[in-house]
Amino acid sequence: MNILRHLLLFPALLVFGCETVDRARRAQAGEERLPGETSVTAAQAGLAAERSFTLPELERVALEHHPALLSAREAVEAARLQLRMTHAGRLPQLNASAAYTRNTQNAWGRSNASEARGSWSAGIGLDLLLCDFGRLDAAERQNREALVAAEQSLRDTELEAVHAVRAAFFERHRSVHLMRVAVESERQYAQHLEEARIMTEVGTRRQYDVTKAEVDWGNARLEVVTASNNLVVAHAQLNRALGLAENPDYRIGPGELPAARRHPDALLADARFNAPSLAVLRARERAASAYVDQTIAELYPEFSIGADVDLSGRGFPLAWNLSGVLRAAQNLFDGHRKTARIDEAVTQLRRARAAVAEAEQALYLNLVTAVAERESARKRADIARLIQKQAEDNLAIVNEQYRVGISSSIERTDAQVALTQAQANAIRAAYDEQAAIARIARLAGEPVTR
Repeated sequence: MNILRHLLLFPALLVFGCETVDRARRAQAGEERLPGETSVTAAQAGLAAERSFTLPELERVALEHHPALLSAREAVEAARLQLRMTHAGRLPQLNASAAYTRNTQNAWGRSNASEARGSWSAGIGLDLLLCDFGRLDAAERQNREALVAAEQSLRDTELEAVHAVRAAFFERHRSVHLMRVAVESERQYAQHLEEARIMTEVGTRRQYDVTKAEVDWGNARLEVVTASNNLVVAHAQLNRALGLAENPDYRIGPGELPAARRHPDALLADARFNAPSLAVLRARERAASAYVDQTIAELYPEFSIGADVDLSGRGFPLAWNLSGVLRAAQNLFDGHRKTARIDEAVTQLRRARAAVAEAEQALYLNLVTAVAERESARKRADIARLIQKQAEDNLAIVNEQYRVGISSSIERTDAQVALTQAQANAIRAAYDEQAAIARIARLAGEPVTR
């Protein structure tokens, strides 16, 4: 009885398993949750309302707290564990068993009895794979490439998180500046209305000028409402990019990305080595090639050895026996499933190669488009600033002419609209250029700075 009790304990196995089970139970209970398992609060992210945050600071918040990053990191860990489990097939497999059996001893031709006798049995078995003609090697290569793909997917997720913060950051700045333009325009129209009323009272202008100024002022107030709403939405988009589910009232400081003017061919050359999206597809291509090797290896037999130690008997001490076996397993006919699986693996390999080629072409198109957008925005910004200066001078002239009765209220409105439009165009073009630069960095796979 003592021997059986010792065989059942297996203290070493319990020690190894208890820590893993305890860790799993803590995760299951939600204890010590990792950043990203729940929506971060502004206080946890350190987004205090009294200070201003730079673009790199906000990028670090997203990289630490966004749930997409945690999901990608856990995918890497899952791929690493899958590789570990596949590698376990190379190690000896140790099994233990124990049983107590009670049964009657009735036989044909003898009187039956209900008396049962007990017997003990226990055993330890060892199995070791000797050769499978590369099947396990191919499976390990697939899992290794799956790990590489998961790691590159994590990099891609980091790049996407940073790009989302940058895009939202510039959009919020754009909304702030457009809001200021709308407020200033509304102030100018209010001033026009006041001047029109005074000039109408003294008889130098008609009531039409007052009515026209009131309409212009009302439209300007509507533009302020629209700009204010756009600012609220832009701030909410930035919060979402940071991984927040609330709307803290923090401030953002100035931020600008350097404009590295490189040809799309040079950018694509770098992207072929740096872009994680391409690295993921190349890893899947290598995994598909390993799968071809695995399906071919399944045509050959598998060799393994086994050894067993058995203890049995009706009483103690139990009798022991040793046994060993050399096994060879081979499926002789399976309805051509194995050859069909080889052909199917080849189709997966060709599709994986096609996916790489298609992604390279799409990446080149996107880079060309982003570079063109950057150059277009830069030129539009230069032209818009020139037009803005001209519009400012024109408005000053028209205002002066209006006061002396030379220009009409329509000309004055047109001049104000032209200035407002020029200011808005200059702002949009400047931040369009920044957005294009951020997109180029995303496509080219520029490393993320933490």
